[in-house]
Amino acid sequence: MAVLNQLPVLGMIKEFRRSWRALCSSERTTLCGPDSMLLALQLSMAENNKQHRGEFTVCLSDVLLTWKYFLHEKLNLPIENMKVVEHYEDIKKTYDDFLKNSNTLDLIDVYKKCSSLTSNYENNMISPIQLRDFLSGTEYAVSDEANPHMPESPVKCSQNDEQVRVLVKKIFFSYLSLLVNSKNDLALASILNIP
Repeated sequence: MAVLNQLPVLGMIKEFRRSWRALCSSERTTLCGPDSMLLALQLSMAENNKQHRGEFTVCLSDVLLTWKYFLHEKLNLPIENMKVVEHYEDIKKTYDDFLKNSNTLDLIDVYKKCSSLTSNYENNMISPIQLRDFLSGTEYAVSDEANPHMPESPVKCSQNDEQVRVLVKKIFFSYLSLLVNSKNDLALASILNIP
């Protein structure tokens, strides 16, 4: 079965948590995953459009185009022949300011901070391409024995039930995240969007 391999990313996050005092200036830093990164980018683009055009809106196609370029540019991967939306630098600055004001780090920042460590983690370091594939949702096959997070027996629930459970978990984790980091605007946006 093809599943998204999360083990290298989880290892990177564990290493960051072990060394967070040396890597982070704030005690209440929140890590945001791909969904939160994409939401922050979308909000940054909408804010940028509001400043330049007067409308707090953004096209989904522009978000996806910018997301692809953003991942390549931030991970120092080749970006030749990729289109970029206008005012990209302003969008990127708004994104960075948004995360900084929220005491939040995205997974690419965590990856860069972990790369700077001089510990034994270098042997287990994931590549920028693996991280890009994880963030963009690219799937590749992993055997069931290699992934301990896969259930051994099939889950007996419909896809809609599973989607509701995932949504409830996200909202619950957003409330918990606000308890830990009251400046986490992404968690607040999630809670306000779906109370």
